[in-house]
Amino acid sequence: MTDDVNPPDEAARAALSLNEVMKEIYADAHREHRERLLASAPIVLALFDGAGGRMLLHRPGLPPETAPPVPPAYGHLKALAHSPVAVFGLAGVGPGARPGRMGPRGLIEAQDRARRALPDLGLTPGDRAAAGSLLGLNQTLLALLAEGRVPTAAELERFGLSCRPHVLHLIGSAATFQVEHWTGVLDRWQTDLGDAWEGLYAAVNTLYVTRQKNVLFTVLAQYLGPEAIGDRLLLFETPRFTTDPDTLLDLLTRVVADRDLGRAFFGRGRVMDVEIMGDAARDAVRAAMHRRGRKAVLPTPAPYDTGQWPWATDPTAGTGPATLDALGEE
Repeated sequence: MTDDVNPPDEAARAALSLNEVMKEIYADAHREHRERLLASAPIVLALFDGAGGRMLLHRPGLPPETAPPVPPAYGHLKALAHSPVAVFGLAGVGPGARPGRMGPRGLIEAQDRARRALPDLGLTPGDRAAAGSLLGLNQTLLALLAEGRVPTAAELERFGLSCRPHVLHLIGSAATFQVEHWTGVLDRWQTDLGDAWEGLYAAVNTLYVTRQKNVLFTVLAQYLGPEAIGDRLLLFETPRFTTDPDTLLDLLTRVVADRDLGRAFFGRGRVMDVEIMGDAARDAVRAAMHRRGRKAVLPTPAPYDTGQWPWATDPTAGTGPATLDALGEE
């Protein structure tokens, strides 16, 4: 009789409609939360852009301020340090690898142009020497490729190890330009904001591979302090290297607004910062693995208000080096 009145598909639609209504109301509330956040607190948005980063400061009642870009030398050093990647890619990383539109001859010409331009880039003597050595190593391997020869795995490994000290030198110089630039920007913004700095929110976007040891996040942490990590300083993993400020601001708004829900329902705002079904799912996973005679693979949960860095920081959890410099000590 019940089935005649409420067929299963109709009952399902009735239940699921609750979620659709919630989403609509949530979206409307989100817009209000965003306006409230912008009106009540300063916000820094730090975005990856491939050129050393981009930062914007939102101050209540004022249009956003975009910081000056990182000096061009950063891009020059990064491009030079990246150059062996193109050579390695042309050499092939598997039996089916084939060069694309840019073959050895095209890359040789590009490197020749870069070599001739080195004196005009304003690099230090040390940076210029490292770049010249790196381009020379690239050229040697490219000459083999231009002759139609495929380097052996041993030759490719020797090429990579020979490049390493010069790559490390160049990225070290590039990192110095990047960090010095952003610390200068944040010095100024912190002074301008005065006491309001203590209520500032900051959001950084990252792809998975740039999540570990993220530069912009690390610099911001120096100015917001460890207690802000995970609270007012947030790292958002996004599906692309770049994102737009509006999307990043929406992500930050959602986290901050959902903390009202956490406080209302659970007594702690940051409960909503993580998967709300996570604890129940962990219990279900333990039970499911126990029934199968297997040990559940689960990390030790940290308190909701943890100020830990959003990446691996335990030096005992693994083997081998933890930095590029340490690789040379093996």
